[in-house]
Amino acid sequence: MAEPTAPASDRDAGLAAFTQARDRYQDAYRVVPDEALRYVPHGEDYTLGGLVVHVTDVIEHYARTLEQMIAAGFGQVRVVDPEEGRAEREALIREGYGGAERARVFAEMGTAHDALAAKVRALSAADYTRKAPVLYGADATEPYPTSAADILGWLTDHYREHTTQAAELLETWKSSRM
Repeated sequence: MAEPTAPASDRDAGLAAFTQARDRYQDAYRVVPDEALRYVPHGEDYTLGGLVVHVTDVIEHYARTLEQMIAAGFGQVRVVDPEEGRAEREALIREGYGGAERARVFAEMGTAHDALAAKVRALSAADYTRKAPVLYGADATEPYPTSAADILGWLTDHYREHTTQAAELLETWKSSRM
C-alpha cells in the first residue's frame, strides 16, 4: 500500500513525509549484505549500493535548484549540475563500493537530506508553495514551474521508488547466488 502524500501546501507534513521516506529507504539497506553492494543485474545501470549515491546526487541537485530559486527571488533560473566529481560519483553508481564505505555513503546522503530539509524549513509558508520558472540543464529552452513543495514531493517519491528497487535488487542478488 502506498504511503499517503502530504498536501503540497503543508510544509511540516511534507518534511515529515520526506524524512519518513528516507528512514524507510535506509531501513531497506539494513538487510543488504556488504557483498551485495556491488551487485548489478543484467539490464540495470546502477549497482545496489550505487543507488544510494544516485539518491544523494538527486537530493544535491534539487538543493542547488532551491538555492538558486531563493537567490533569484523566485525569478527564472537555470540549473546545471557541476562537472567536478561527477566521474567519481558515476563510478560509485556503476561499480558500487565495499562495506567499509557504507557508513560514509549513507552519511553523505544524510547530510544532503538534512541540508535540503533545513532550507525548506527556513522558507515561509508562501515561499514553500511559490513557483519559480526553472530551466533544467544547459540546453533547456522552456522553464518548468517549480516550488519547494514540488521538490520535496519529488524527492519523497524518489526515495520510495528506490526503496522498492533496492528490495527487488536484493532479492535478485539472493537468487543469483543459489
